[in-house]
Amino acid sequence: MSEEPRPPEFRKKEGKDFPESSFRQYAAYSSVVIQMMAVIALGFWGGKQLNDYLELKNNLITVGIGLTALGLALYNTIRNLERINNRN
Repeated sequence: MSEEPRPPEFRKKEGKDFPESSFRQYAAYSSVVIQMMAVIALGFWGGKQLNDYLELKNNLITVGIGLTALGLALYNTIRNLERINNRN
């Protein structure tokens, strides 16, 4: 019986041999932006849903949860950018 050849496994050590290309940097920064937009959008959407569920006339819950999500997104963005820059 012949065995099918297995693809070589990617090791962390081998990953360090690849140079940091501009495409990798673009992908890293793009993922940070997409994460930030998703957190902010989900925060405001969740606040609006909660505000509608509680049938409140003012939008204080929407604004409060949305601004909290904005703060979390900024914190996460700064942390990710520091991690990316420390790798380079």
